Amino acid sequence: MNEIFEYIRRRKGGKTHQVGVIVAVEKDRIIRLGWSKCNRKLGDEFDPKKGLNIACDRAYGKEQSPTAPLCIQTQIRRFGSRAVRYFHNAKGLEMPV
Repeated sequence: MNEIFEYIRRRKGGKTHQVGVIVAVEKDRIIRLGWSKCNRKLGDEFDPKKGLNIACDRAYGKEQSPTAPLCIQTQIRRFGSRAVRYFHNAKGLEMPV
C-alpha cells in the first residue's frame, strides 16, 4: 500500500506550528483520505506520531472518519488533487468533507 501525507500548519505569534496531518492511501485502486487535527483552543499539543496514526486509521477505515472541520476543508481538497496526481492509476477518490 502506498501512502502520502502532509502536515497542517498554522501561524501563531510569528511562529509556524504543526496542528494536524492529512493522509492519502490507495486501497483497491480507490484513494481514501484521512485527517487528524489537535484542538489548540483546549490546550492540546500536536503529536506527529499519534496524529499520523489517527489519520491512517481513518483513511484505512479502521476508525470512523467524521466530517473534517471547516478550517481545514480547503487544504484537504487541495491535498486530494495532489493525491490524484500521485496515484495516477486510481479510479476514484473518497474525501471526508
